[in-house]
Amino acid sequence: MSRSIIAKRYGKALFEAAREQNALDRTAQDWQLVTDVWTRHPELREWAVHPRVTSGEKKEVYDKLFGDLSDLTRNLLRLIAERNREDAIEAIGFEYQALVHEAKGVAEAEVITSHPLTKAGEKELIAVFQKIIGKTLVITNRVEPDILGGAVVRVGDRLYDGSLANKLKRFRKEMTASRIG
Repeated sequence: MSRSIIAKRYGKALFEAAREQNALDRTAQDWQLVTDVWTRHPELREWAVHPRVTSGEKKEVYDKLFGDLSDLTRNLLRLIAERNREDAIEAIGFEYQALVHEAKGVAEAEVITSHPLTKAGEKELIAVFQKIIGKTLVITNRVEPDILGGAVVRVGDRLYDGSLANKLKRFRKEMTASRIG
């Protein structure tokens, strides 16, 4: 079974259980901690996916590492250990967070700029795009000097390209397409 299918199933199951327990935010925080530990410690990932490591050993380590987390999160980690699904931990987190955002009317946006956004620039951009998409916006800023200026905003499958590089490309195209005389 593909990792994305597994992540969707587990993410949805986690979401449904958290919603029933009125614990969407707590579970999101818990799972963020799990994915942070998972991504920052490749030695943990390598150990967990090793065929000689038993599910019992994994559960014991997970209980020690994540003992302060909710029962819901720890139970999912135990299930993941039993079924050797550790390779889907990050994807489960993404799926879960997407479902929480959808339930709360929140959209995630990636904003690419040539320089880091200031707090004022971030607020202005959020205000403009919240009106366009009709949802509360959470942004992630990525810096790419190649765009020269302006911004590229990606919300879901929609792309808004207001970069200086793109404007120059369009201007060049117009200049070469038009002939004088």
